[in-house]
Amino acid sequence: MRRPHRTPTPGAIDKPLDDFVGTHLAPSSSRVPPVHREITTCYAYMCPYAYGCTEKTRRPAQVLMRRCMRYKPEDLRIRAGVSEYALDLLAKRRKSGDSLAAETTAILDELRPDGPLRKTA
Repeated sequence: MRRPHRTPTPGAIDKPLDDFVGTHLAPSSSRVPPVHREITTCYAYMCPYAYGCTEKTRRPAQVLMRRCMRYKPEDLRIRAGVSEYALDLLAKRRKSGDSLAAETTAILDELRPDGPLRKTA
């Protein structure tokens, strides 16, 4: 006995597929060998996502791309902020007497009231 050919209703396949594709695996459950895992060098000092990153370190480090906030899909990324590097540059400009916008000065008053954190050459 032959079954009649049925076409799925529009959108009925999309949700299960999106659920499957959107599921992220824990690193321990990955079947990809370490030699094939893509990595990137993380410079947390210069990254606008560092404030909410779990992978950041004080020194540049190699990080799996799937864990780096820059490479995550847009809907999984946190909102980009101002990097520590940019804040230090702005604080250095303020300290040297350059004029800054009121919004920039307000941000610096909140985050860098005592000037740059790192010494610049």
